Amino acid sequence: MIPEWFHQGGVAMYPLLLCSVVGFAIIIERTWGLRRSRIIAPALEDMIDSTPATGDAHEKLKTLSANDTTVLGELFRAIFSHSTMAKHENVEAIQSIARQIVGRLERGLTTLSIIAEISPLLGLLGTCSGMVKLFVDVAQHGLGEPAQISRGIFEALIATVTGLAVAIPALVAYMYLRRRIELLVLEMERYTNELLARLYR
Repeated sequence: MIPEWFHQGGVAMYPLLLCSVVGFAIIIERTWGLRRSRIIAPALEDMIDSTPATGDAHEKLKTLSANDTTVLGELFRAIFSHSTMAKHENVEAIQSIARQIVGRLERGLTTLSIIAEISPLLGLLGTCSGMVKLFVDVAQHGLGEPAQISRGIFEALIATVTGLAVAIPALVAYMYLRRRIELLVLEMERYTNELLARLYR
């Protein structure tokens, strides 16, 4: 059941409710999807860091990446599948695949950014609408009781408070997720560069 204060906030509360639901869903999904274990396989990481660059190590990495479901495993499979090409051609192919992967990792972040930007504006719109309604009532019925005026201002400000309550967590989550993606991409770049250096040494 929707609480009374929600109705008091006016029509802007409904798009704000939609923004909050969509934003929360994106935050949960991306936080789960960007877990490090889903992006970088510890086994591949350990093998790159601790195994010397030999033919046997290449075969082990190839076998391991063939059954790996992480994003790094996908990149390693692409590198091995293009290993017969010249190095610069392999690098170009991997860069194209990497751009697609980054696009997948950033899925939903644009929407989250829009929610963070538009929610305060929706709240302000609701407040302005409420204040206009309040002044119309004052013009028609006079000032009346000061408590009634205060209550009208309170109701008008509900939308602004709600808009900020939606926007602030959305903005914080957006900045956190964006930074997390940047760090994960840098790590994957380091491992893919190391694998390329090993293959073309």
